[in-house]
Amino acid sequence: MNLSALIESVNITMAGADETTSNNLQYRKVGDSEWLDANGLYYDPVGEQLSGAIVRLTPATAYEVKLSVQDNDGEHSIVETVTTRANKPPIDPDKIYNLKDIYDGGVLNVEALGIEGSEDGWAMIKGDKATPIIAGDDAKQAIWLGAQSYVYFEDIVIEQGGDLGFFAEEAHHIWVNGCDISNWGREAAGYDRGRAYDHDGRRINHDSAFYLRRTGVVTIENCYVHDPVLSANHWGYGHPKGSNAFIAFANHPDEAFQGQIILRNNTFMGSDSVRFNDVVESRYNLSEVGGFIRDSAIYNNRFAYANDDIIELDGSQHNVLVYNNEFSHAYGGISVAPNRQGPSYIFNNTIRKMGDERGEMWASLKAGGLSSNPEGQVNFFNNYVISERNGITASNVEGDNSFWVNAINNVLLSNNPSENSGFGVWDPQRGYRSRFINNYSFNLEDGEVRDNADISEPFYDDSLVNQDVAVELKTQPAPKTLPVPETDRIPNFSVGGEQLVVGITDEDVGAFHYRRAPVAGAIDFNTASLQSYGSQNQKNAFTPWHNELSLEGNTWLSLEGEYQITENSVLDATVYGEGNPELAGIGFDNDERIADDELIAFYGTQSFGIPVSGYESGARQKRFSLPVGQLLKHGEYSNMVFALDDDAPSAPELPLLSLTNVRLYDALNFTQNTVSAYDVKQDSAETSNAEVSNDGLSLTLSGNAWKRVEGDFNVEADSVLVAQVRLSGTVEIAGLGFDTNNSQNEKAVLSFGGSQNYGLNAENVTATDGWQRIEIPVGELMNHGAYRYMTFIADNDAAPEAGQVEFRHVSLFTPD
Repeated sequence: MNLSALIESVNITMAGADETTSNNLQYRKVGDSEWLDANGLYYDPVGEQLSGAIVRLTPATAYEVKLSVQDNDGEHSIVETVTTRANKPPIDPDKIYNLKDIYDGGVLNVEALGIEGSEDGWAMIKGDKATPIIAGDDAKQAIWLGAQSYVYFEDIVIEQGGDLGFFAEEAHHIWVNGCDISNWGREAAGYDRGRAYDHDGRRINHDSAFYLRRTGVVTIENCYVHDPVLSANHWGYGHPKGSNAFIAFANHPDEAFQGQIILRNNTFMGSDSVRFNDVVESRYNLSEVGGFIRDSAIYNNRFAYANDDIIELDGSQHNVLVYNNEFSHAYGGISVAPNRQGPSYIFNNTIRKMGDERGEMWASLKAGGLSSNPEGQVNFFNNYVISERNGITASNVEGDNSFWVNAINNVLLSNNPSENSGFGVWDPQRGYRSRFINNYSFNLEDGEVRDNADISEPFYDDSLVNQDVAVELKTQPAPKTLPVPETDRIPNFSVGGEQLVVGITDEDVGAFHYRRAPVAGAIDFNTASLQSYGSQNQKNAFTPWHNELSLEGNTWLSLEGEYQITENSVLDATVYGEGNPELAGIGFDNDERIADDELIAFYGTQSFGIPVSGYESGARQKRFSLPVGQLLKHGEYSNMVFALDDDAPSAPELPLLSLTNVRLYDALNFTQNTVSAYDVKQDSAETSNAEVSNDGLSLTLSGNAWKRVEGDFNVEADSVLVAQVRLSGTVEIAGLGFDTNNSQNEKAVLSFGGSQNYGLNAENVTATDGWQRIEIPVGELMNHGAYRYMTFIADNDAAPEAGQVEFRHVSLFTPD
């Protein structure tokens, strides 16, 4: 038995088996007495072996793995011990390099600097936000590694890449933790039939933030990759070509270093106007050494905005794991076409809001090529998929759309029923090896199950397969759950108590902390005159970076100004913390002696300040929108205070507090500004309902409700409308806007959700998103001038009881 450990999983192979060999797999931590059941291994015909994985393990922990096998020689068991990899590699203290000491502009040439570690002690390059890498206009890459190996990067910022971001050639053991990469890739010199070419006349393709050619044993984590220079073309101009966040190119010349790629806790994000080709692309898709190859894990990520696939696993996928990711906004979701060697495992992913820049899509799971490029099994467990076309979908690879998929306990919701669309499973070849077991498949438009496949076992309870339950699943926030008996669950892969979790198992995934785009009214810390805050400021360690301020250690800062706190005041901030400080917060005072009732405390060990719940240090960054007018004393303050208190450190590493998009403003008060009907032809007297919160800052509309408030609203060219919104259930139109009279005007409605396409489409919020902050550039969308009314809409003519829309902390910003 061969065991290959990653950080939170172990992959297992046992040679010499055939299809008739049965097995039972168990595991336990070394020292525990109880064996835990795992999912059994699958037969891999390419390697003529049994293969599989144990997941959801603890890093740097020793486990015993017990495999019991029944074959022609009888029953026998094997027990072996394996230790999962640590969360961070061992660092050689003599090979720690601060980026600011080794970089003075242009390309960071790691090879020329001779930076390389060893298995027992990696070299570390420590970046900081104040030292961004700016490669230059004609650079091939921002960071050149060559074949340097055992190199660990931390907190690297690439503000301008070359054609590529990171570029390596036949390296191994590369680890990047906490990076921010933007503005890489070639500019288009021109276009030919919709596809870009560069100044040398070459098609622009494979410009990747991470281009690690023939490089294996790679970890990329906590990275924010966004805003490449060029958007890929869509399928209307032929196969998309353009940029990628990451290219899986793991065929290192030494087999020991092939594969073993970990992508975890990352946010790789394009935009509606600038899209990736594939977010993650495989090289040599049809090769047995193409793509990730083997023993890899892609988990806890958010990938979005591509004109082709979100992620390609194409090539060899031997014990490649893809789990707990959110994928959205692309033509295709996950491609496994073809799988040259399996098994691969795709589980607990959420695939939603799909569509390329035209709104077109094809497949959530794209599979094919089993006969032309044999022959690997794909396991598809516990995923949540909502698709405008198909869920599990046959796709041609060299004219062959046959596949081998083992799909169990997935939710497959679809729309747009037609001859080859609107299916949970579309398998016209009816592959004899595939199994479709206990999947909740339902077409929301047809109101029935639609599968074009041989279903091995339908969903266990057909009384639950109906429109009401399907819509409830669609609108249920993450983590979504489905009643599935214990007997139908998959050991070690399925999670949940009384109900099975389908899709992502957390409320949020992606990078723990990344740079947010500036919002209207946010403090620019680069230009702000930050001052030391009296005797409290001991460490004075801080980094201003545009709309973000980072404090480290025992650091207190103040920003002088005129801060008026009224009953309508709201404080917005995105908070991220590390370590265990005594206090982390924001306050207001006049005398550099801040009082207990003048500071908002986000977290900390001491009970000082006004505590607000919702964040724990070390969790993913969280947006706060706080009604500070209900928390602090009203009046004028001369200082805004940023506090990270750590007088008596309890850990060797300094705590950190990051505050982004900090702004103080007065929100619309729905008690002071009376809510009334907006266009009685639209606002239903029978069903319309409007509820205002006690503090006056929130409005909830239900039924078929069109409402307005009267005031002086002046829209200028750079005006931005800010609000927190939440949808529940289903509505036809969710929107807000401005008008000069009491008559409905489609051009005056800024829609942000709902099933109907109405008004000016400003955002796309769904019921599964929870509270969302929207920032609408109303000055770019509407006529400028004075408006008498602000309008609020929850349109639901057909089913007034089906949903509601909530608004809070609404304000119209116009910069000074």
